[in-house]
Amino acid sequence: MLKLIIKRCLAGIPLLLLLSLLTFTLLRALPGDPVEVFIGASEKDLSAEQKQVLRQELGLDKSLPEQYFCWLKQTMHGNLGASYKDGRPVLTLIAERVPATALLVGTALLIAMITGAIWGVFMAFLAYSKRASYLEELSLATAYALYSTPSFWLGFLLIAWVGQSGLPQIHLLGLHAPGKVGIGFTTILLPALVLASRRAAKLGLILRSSMLNEVNKDYVLCARAKGLSAIKTLFKHVGKNSLAPTINLVALSIPALIGGSVLVETVFAWPGMGRLAVEATFARNYPILLALTIIYGTLVILANLAADVMQMVIDPRLQEQVNNGRA
Repeated sequence: MLKLIIKRCLAGIPLLLLLSLLTFTLLRALPGDPVEVFIGASEKDLSAEQKQVLRQELGLDKSLPEQYFCWLKQTMHGNLGASYKDGRPVLTLIAERVPATALLVGTALLIAMITGAIWGVFMAFLAYSKRASYLEELSLATAYALYSTPSFWLGFLLIAWVGQSGLPQIHLLGLHAPGKVGIGFTTILLPALVLASRRAAKLGLILRSSMLNEVNKDYVLCARAKGLSAIKTLFKHVGKNSLAPTINLVALSIPALIGGSVLVETVFAWPGMGRLAVEATFARNYPILLALTIIYGTLVILANLAADVMQMVIDPRLQEQVNNGRA
C-alpha cells in the first residue's frame, strides 16, 4: 500500500503542472490589465512611464512563458509570490482565510454526513420494505431537488426567509474580518446548511442506491429466510457492505465543498478562501488565483488517494487486487 501511495503522489505532480499551465493560460486570456485594475481611478494621474515601472515591479513586462517559468521556479522554492494589491505574501493572505473556510467546510461536512446517512438509510428502508411509497417518492423528489438547486440561489432564499421571519439570533452574514473567525453557532448555521445541502442529498442518493444493490444478493435472502426483519437486515448486513462507495464520496466531498464554498462565502460575506478567490478574480490578482488553484488541485489528488486507501482498508479484496496487479 505504501508503494501505491508514493506512486499516486508522484503521478499527481504532472497533473498539478498541467493544471497550473491551463490556469495561467486562461487567466491571461481574461480581459483587463492588472495594472489598470490596481490603480483604478488614479490611472489618469499616472504617466505611461510610471505604469511601465509598475508593470516591471509586478513582473508583467516579461513574455508569458517567462512569467510562467518564473512563477513555477518561485513555487518550487515555497514562494507563492506576492499580491498585486498590497504586496503581501500570497501564503500569508491564504493562511488568514484558511480558518474561516476550514470551519465552514468542516461544519458542512459533518451536517452532510449525518443528514445524508440518515436520509439514505430511510429511503432504502422505504424502498426495501415497500411501505409508504408516497414518503419514498417525496424523499427522492426532495433529494433530487436539493441536488439540482444552485447553492447561491438557495442561499439568497434562505437569507430572505430568515430576514423576514424575524429571527434576530440568527446571523445572516459573516461580518467578522479575516483571521478573526468566531465559532458562534448562529453565525455559521446558514452558510453551513446551504453548503451541505447538495452533498447531503447526493450522499443520501448514493447510499440508497448502494444499499438497494445489496438487498437482492444471496446473503440478504438467506438472512430474511432465517426470519431477520427488514430493518435488522439493512443495519446488520447491508449497511456494512454498502460503505465503500459512501466512504469514497465522503472523502471526495472535502475538495467539492471547498470548491463549492466560493459562491456560498460570497453570498454570506464569509471571509474564507472562496471569497478571496472571487476578490482576486475581479482584481486580476494572478498570484493568488494560481496559488488557490494549486491548493485546490492538491486537495483533490489527496482526497482521491485517501478514498482509495480507505476502500482498501474496508475491503481487503481491493488490496489483494492491487498487490496482484503490482506483481
